[in-house]
Amino acid sequence: MKYLFIFISFISYAQSQKFIPVDEETLEFIGEVKYTLHLNKKPIYTSLTSKDTLTTLPNNIVFDSISFKKFNYKEKGQKKEDLNEVVLLEKTIYELDEVVVVGSEQKEIIVGEKARFVKRSSRILMDSIDFGLIFRESELKNMSIKKLLFYVEKVKYKTTYKIKFYSVEEEGDPFKHQTLQLGKVLFESPILTLEEGTKNKVEFDLENYSLDFKDKNIFISIELLNYYDESNNIIEVESKNKTRLKFQISNRLNYYSKMVDFYTIVSTKELINMNLMINYDFANQFYKKPHKSNLIAPAILFKAVNKN
Repeated sequence: MKYLFIFISFISYAQSQKFIPVDEETLEFIGEVKYTLHLNKKPIYTSLTSKDTLTTLPNNIVFDSISFKKFNYKEKGQKKEDLNEVVLLEKTIYELDEVVVVGSEQKEIIVGEKARFVKRSSRILMDSIDFGLIFRESELKNMSIKKLLFYVEKVKYKTTYKIKFYSVEEEGDPFKHQTLQLGKVLFESPILTLEEGTKNKVEFDLENYSLDFKDKNIFISIELLNYYDESNNIIEVESKNKTRLKFQISNRLNYYSKMVDFYTIVSTKELINMNLMINYDFANQFYKKPHKSNLIAPAILFKAVNKN
């Protein structure tokens, strides 16, 4: 009889359903979500999800559906058989991008994020496609692009570079791991220069290029050409003196970068969605949100006007 009891207990435990709630947009872990179990449309049990691990539903309660409720998120209900280990919840309150009025006829819109810079996370400009920012088709829809903005740490040596826009497709699981498939170069700037002493905002005028990004995801890469000394000779520069692009706090999943193996110092061939990876790992391994400073992105923006 003792062995039979142990076996039955093991079966009951194995059948317990477990899940974690995460933000549908950022995939960040959400703790202490109110959930209610229902049977025949009547609530029979209510509790809060765990704040630091998977939530295990009581296996001694018979139910046929479950609902979830948390402030700032849409209430969600689903059948028991549709309950997966990851429960996606949708925000009801969003932060809006800044809109700047210029003149009395048009509104010039900032497309992208404007947030606090994270100095320790600035990155050296590279002569290859090592990192960049994606602007998805939905962000650029009905927009006429006027300028590109980015931000740099104080430039120590004259630096030449190019701005390139690539058409791209995102591949992989949008809830776990995504990489970029680079397509055609849609735009390549002339050779541009950052003079010694340049710092903070840099603007590049795009009005004369008549860019059309309809139905395209755009990946922006700012790529190094050369450094120059005071006599205008091309030189090699120590890492500490190289030109660096500023990074900022980010709430989006649009920063892609190659990763470097800790032991071999070899970069991956693929560009990886960094903030998606961080959010997924924190939610599924540590059951918490990452610190804000862990989620960053290049400080790159568009200025645009609405075509309508």
